[in-house]
Amino acid sequence: MSRPRAIADDGRRRRPAAGGYGRGDETRARIIAAALDVFGTHGFGGASTRVLAERAGVTLPALHYYFDSKEGVYLACAEHIAERLDERFRALTDGVADTLAGTPPPRIRVLEMLLTFVDGFTDFFLGAHELEKWVMFIIREQAQPTKAFDIIFERVMQRTFNTLAAFVGRLLDRPASDMEVRIRTFTLIGQLVFFRTAREAALRVTGWRDFDGERLKLVKRVLRAQIEATFAPNPKATRRRKP
Repeated sequence: MSRPRAIADDGRRRRPAAGGYGRGDETRARIIAAALDVFGTHGFGGASTRVLAERAGVTLPALHYYFDSKEGVYLACAEHIAERLDERFRALTDGVADTLAGTPPPRIRVLEMLLTFVDGFTDFFLGAHELEKWVMFIIREQAQPTKAFDIIFERVMQRTFNTLAAFVGRLLDRPASDMEVRIRTFTLIGQLVFFRTAREAALRVTGWRDFDGERLKLVKRVLRAQIEATFAPNPKATRRRKP
């Protein structure tokens, strides 16, 4: 994307003064941080560029200088979320396809790889408070998808899902493209994601103040036990049914 030009108060584009806006990266990051809160609370339609600028502590010309428009800020928020999620999950997803595509590892090894993946997933989803700023943004996009959802899905969600589906498919002795494999994978993800999307309800029914320390360890133990029970060797469960 080409570097946006500054915009005068009357709406006409003009070249910025020598040196432009100071501390560009810092200002841009501050706008995105403020915008995540505003968009999460009010949605795209309920947020104005004036409010975005005020929350970020910048002028309207400065906001337009960095992002051109409200949509530009919104998509930059999606890019930020996708980039941060990609940083965290790439270490979990890299190499999985190669490992599973080569000489098939023992089933117990595949199961342990899946459990390790879910452990890392859980640590981030429940333990990272940074996610709290993104949850409403993502939930709104789930309800009414825009280009922002395309960014997050294509850069992070799809690869993460495909990695988990590869594990599940190998454990069920079916291709990752098999529809039952994909549904089982989604239900597996749902067990964890619900703790985040319904975080307040989960904390109230448990009587906890947060998912940290021993509490987080307990959630991980329960998830592990459920996964191990689900994928325990069972010839009847893994035999392909006729359509």
